[in-house]
Amino acid sequence: MRSFKKLGAIAMTVMLVLALCSCSAAGAGAPIDTSQNGRKLADANGEEQTVTTQTEQTAAYLFVHFVGRESSADDEQIYFSVSQNGTDWETLNYGKPVLKSTVGERGVRDPHIIRSPEGDKFYLIATDLSIYNINGNWGASQTDGSKSIVIWESEDLLQWSEPRLREIARQNAGCTWAPESIYDEERGAYMVFWASKTGEDWTHRIYRSYTTDFDTFTPPEVYMESDVSLIDTTFLKEGDTYYRFTKNEAATYVYMEKSKSLNGDFEAVSTFTVNGDSGTSLTGYEGPTVYKLNGQDKWCMLLDNYGTGAGYKPFVTDDIATGRFASGTAFNFGGTTFRHGTVMPITQAEYDALKAAYDKPLDPPPAPVFSMEFPSRGVTPEQGAATASSSLLTYDTGVKGGEDKAAKFSSGALGKAYITLTADKDGNNPLAGRSEYTVSFAVKPTADGAAWWFYAAPDETAPVYQKEKYIGVRTQNGKVYCERYDNDGGRSEALEGACAKNAWQHITVVLHADKTQLFVNGTLVSTVASSVDSAAMLGATPVIQLGKANWGGGEYADGCIDSVRIHDRVLTETEVISNYKDAMGKA
Repeated sequence: MRSFKKLGAIAMTVMLVLALCSCSAAGAGAPIDTSQNGRKLADANGEEQTVTTQTEQTAAYLFVHFVGRESSADDEQIYFSVSQNGTDWETLNYGKPVLKSTVGERGVRDPHIIRSPEGDKFYLIATDLSIYNINGNWGASQTDGSKSIVIWESEDLLQWSEPRLREIARQNAGCTWAPESIYDEERGAYMVFWASKTGEDWTHRIYRSYTTDFDTFTPPEVYMESDVSLIDTTFLKEGDTYYRFTKNEAATYVYMEKSKSLNGDFEAVSTFTVNGDSGTSLTGYEGPTVYKLNGQDKWCMLLDNYGTGAGYKPFVTDDIATGRFASGTAFNFGGTTFRHGTVMPITQAEYDALKAAYDKPLDPPPAPVFSMEFPSRGVTPEQGAATASSSLLTYDTGVKGGEDKAAKFSSGALGKAYITLTADKDGNNPLAGRSEYTVSFAVKPTADGAAWWFYAAPDETAPVYQKEKYIGVRTQNGKVYCERYDNDGGRSEALEGACAKNAWQHITVVLHADKTQLFVNGTLVSTVASSVDSAAMLGATPVIQLGKANWGGGEYADGCIDSVRIHDRVLTETEVISNYKDAMGKA
């Protein structure tokens, strides 16, 4: 019997569920029938027992994925995110990995989760691969990489087995990419499939193997091949039809097929379109995962926009048979860059158990030395003083809603609005003489262009290109950037993360003496080493601006800012999360 370790502090019994269809997203949105229709299951002693009749609807979703851009060892591990509507996602465990690989390359990508037909187990498999650990050598990872996958199993999504490594690819294979599984009803076993390059021509083909226990596997055989490389295959079963999505690696697009049998011939869905154009014209995407929205005749296809590093982008259809998708709106990934993973429908009980185990209350955040809220129409910092172009500054609903207000900046033709911070509660500049500190604020960008939300420099002089002296945070085209510059011909100390337009997000910058960390919504998204001595660079009377930088005639923000806080020390990751929750009204 395998040992299981508890990953959540709260043990909770979750009803066993029977998926009507047990492929990764198959049947998403359909009821899960736990009656088992009179099935008899063997108990621990091998005796057959009749299962009590119950029925429970799927009411939420679990997303298993990895994150970021391989900037740390933790990026290539297993993250859990949950959603109740399939569009608004929250990363559990305070944005940290739930499962970590301690085998093989000690990094995992492209995770896939499946519920057993009996409903009594979950199997999670992933690519045994770490680009971070092997120094970014993508070429070697394809021709001389791991032939194995990493496997975990659980009975309740809370307690998981130790990771185990199983070699499933051919001996002459150079990699084992994006493994997934689906229960093959005709064969009575799980079909595990993945992409491998092999020595004869180094073309990616989709291989498959069968297992009943994710411990022993049949020899690999070719499942899909073409004259070009194929990777990232996934399935959705709706009714009696299997829909198959695969990436053409050479042309960098995802295409859609259908069949009545996993083992039959698949035909192209000729009406597969995205925003009215052929789906094959959408390039730069991979890692498809497809699921049905609970209680709706709508299906979501998430594609990893690896070409820009932006992570998943949603596309939605109300007719899966035609595959006519349109860009999804109102999706929120909480500031985390979700990468290739799987969405699985879960019950309300499973959702509640996951939240209870991984989203426990935190200690209150430490008090800042400077904070600025906008409880009324006016620049009224709780601690300190500020000046502003008050005739141009307006106010909007704050991050906490209700009567809460936020400062609203505009860079329009009528003038530029911004705020200058001048002193803390004792009349001192909050950054003067500090080499380590933490700056945080909530922002809602309303434009795609460069918007500077925080800018600190020795004075108001416009910086000279590659001779800059400043610390700044800006958003632009769906991303957030942090720059810590004291340059003499170079510009290397910059970080970036995701930050959507027209949505509130919380940004934290932690300035250590030797590194800078960027957090979005409490999640660490980027770290870079720093040689900049902030105290020496800013001097005794630094200028601190919100909504404006000093480039040329000034670069201004469009959107809202709220809950501005400066702490006079480095905050720990747990303190960053607590501060984020408090500032956003989530505590």
